[in-house]
Amino acid sequence: MKRQYILPLLGILTFSACSKDFINLTPQSNQTTSTFFKTASDFEQGVNAVYDGLQSAQTYGKTYYYLMEVRSDNTDIWDRGALAGVASQIDFFTEVTTNPFVSDGYAGAYVIITRANAVLDQIDASAIPDASKKQYKGEALFLRALSYFNLVRLYGAVPLVTKMETTSQALGHKRNAVTEIYAQIESDLQTAASLLPAVYANANDYGRATAGSAFGLLGKVLVTEKKWADALAALKNLGAGYSLLNDYVDLYKPANVVNPEILFAVRFKKGLNPSEGNNYFADMVPVSFYYNGVQYGGSNNNRPTHDLVANYEPGDKRLGVSLDTIYNNSATNVVKGNYVKKYFDVPGATNDGGSNFPVLRYADILLLQAEALNEQAYSGATGPGTAFGFLNAVRKRAGLAEKTPADLPDQASFRNAVFRERRVELAFENDRWFDLARSSNGVAVLQAHLKQEYNLATPVLNADRLLFPIPQSEINIHNDPANFPQNKGY
Repeated sequence: MKRQYILPLLGILTFSACSKDFINLTPQSNQTTSTFFKTASDFEQGVNAVYDGLQSAQTYGKTYYYLMEVRSDNTDIWDRGALAGVASQIDFFTEVTTNPFVSDGYAGAYVIITRANAVLDQIDASAIPDASKKQYKGEALFLRALSYFNLVRLYGAVPLVTKMETTSQALGHKRNAVTEIYAQIESDLQTAASLLPAVYANANDYGRATAGSAFGLLGKVLVTEKKWADALAALKNLGAGYSLLNDYVDLYKPANVVNPEILFAVRFKKGLNPSEGNNYFADMVPVSFYYNGVQYGGSNNNRPTHDLVANYEPGDKRLGVSLDTIYNNSATNVVKGNYVKKYFDVPGATNDGGSNFPVLRYADILLLQAEALNEQAYSGATGPGTAFGFLNAVRKRAGLAEKTPADLPDQASFRNAVFRERRVELAFENDRWFDLARSSNGVAVLQAHLKQEYNLATPVLNADRLLFPIPQSEINIHNDPANFPQNKGY
């Protein structure tokens, strides 16, 4: 599966993710970024290469669902011996600093950042048309901000790299403070929002970042920082054209990828190069399951938990869309386990589907607004534009009764309701782990989950494990405990 408009990685450049240095750009010929970027077409190729990093197996193509869903109480590992047990480490909070998923998530984000920096270093001085310059710069800033947002939530303090560097410069990195990382993310998104168009005239450009994408992501960043008033201002500034679809199931139909609920998604198109096996959904489905007469393969190392299923209310339309159950023996109804269903597409070949992965959509925006309003001050008002109004818009689409102040009489009960709604509305969209990590009771929730789901008497989990370790290879390369230490607890 490939992004619909993505071109191959710039033929003259290889963006390195080797063990020596995740962050460096290594020219493979005499051509460099300073000599390559001349025309608008050159910059378009450069920006497309940034988008291409989102599909990588190191990011949304595979690794992120281990770090963001399996890590949470939403999904687990069916085969505990799979991948030599390193996937199970993520699930049980026993990961070591050399865990390949930990290393890949770190490396994949910096590949995207490096590609974005390659564009940003050259574009201001270029002679390309102003409209193209604004668009490509805005896209590169948005994608860099998205990658840093993922990095800072997964690893905490990380090197803040905003320009192309030599190997010797990269070796001098320090771990910048979390506050510095967030300040850069905010700045990138604010600038991107001012540069990007609200919509694209060419239908083939659907899926590129827009001003609404930037404002929406900025609002989510500010909610994570607990900057409630600023978050509301950003979330209210999306612009026209965004709305909930009438039916939840329509969100995930490959034929319906262009819809007003998506603010930003990683786009995939089947049939381009299935031999690469870059299917986000390969590990989300049963070992053997027939859907519309087509057999899907996969190790099912992203299996929905019983705990998640129990959080769907009776009559919730999202349950049957999001997941289903597979049986060892359908005649006797012996249950084998649950599986993720919402992304199914009839494959063109093994590991080759065309479903897009939603990074940010309008239902998320509504729930973020509900949360931010409630955190500013609880209110029993229930009309449009209120915290209850935003929450109930999402519930109504799911076929559920609206919540009232009698149901949620105070700030704490409303907060819990929003987090529960986010869990089922955004299931398998890489939000649950981050919601738990930023909540006040995330550790307690996860400890209870581990005890109940796996009968673990003493789960290996404390607040230190709300961050993953910095990959050991990076610690070894820098060898600077003062400026490049390992995260606490590892």
